[in-house]
Formats: sequence, structure tokens, C-alpha cells
Amino acid sequence: MEDLISKREVLERYGISYGALYRWKRLGLIPEDWFIKKATVTGQETFFRKAQICPRVELILDRKETVSLEELAQMLDGKQKEQRSRRQLILENGFERREYSVEELQNAVLTDGERKISILEYLREVSL
Repeated sequence: MEDLISKREVLERYGISYGALYRWKRLGLIPEDWFIKKATVTGQETFFRKAQICPRVELILDRKETVSLEELAQMLDGKQKEQRSRRQLILENGFERREYSVEELQNAVLTDGERKISILEYLREVSL
């Protein structure tokens, strides 16, 4: 189960404005696919995976005084591309070893009886 935090909670926790959050999104500091829309009793709300958004907001707040947001976006984009290019899923058994680039994987599921757990979702959650 995902550990999510609402957009409102992020804004309150870090003392940032709605405008700042969406400026960071436009600059690429916060990827579009991190914004998770969910229906709630009060309507549609936006959530984030805590493991992704909290460290990223903390990094932005920490660095924004010494580096421009545009420069930080370029640094993060380069780092993300580098990490993506070398991330692999390696599967081994007694007979063979297979390596897959995480980007080329379309589906990977761990089953536990009736329950299915997406390995890809897990990999995406733990990689920033």
C-alpha cells in the first residue's frame, strides 16, 4: 500500500504556496507523473507519494538560495536521466542470469496467493 500525502498537507508542512508548487512543476523540478489525482468525498484531490515528494521539496527549499530553480531543474534532470540509464532489474536462478533495463519493463508482478503486488510500482516509488 502506498504512503500518500495530500497536496494540501505538502503545502502546510513546508510552508509553500500553491503557486510555488505549480511553478516547480512547470520547471520540471517536480515531475508531472508525481501528481496523483484521486476521487474523495469532497471531490477530486491531488496526492503524492511521500517517499518522492518530501525529499524533493526539502531539496528544493534547501538549494533555492544558492542555485536558481532553472539550474536546479537541469541538475535534477541530468541526474534522473543518468539514474534511469543504469537502473536494472536482475533476475537469477540456478541456471541463468537475466538483466532488464527498468525502462524497458512493461509489467512485473509478485503474487502471494490471491494478492498481486506490482514490482514496477515499488521500483518507481523507491527511485527518485
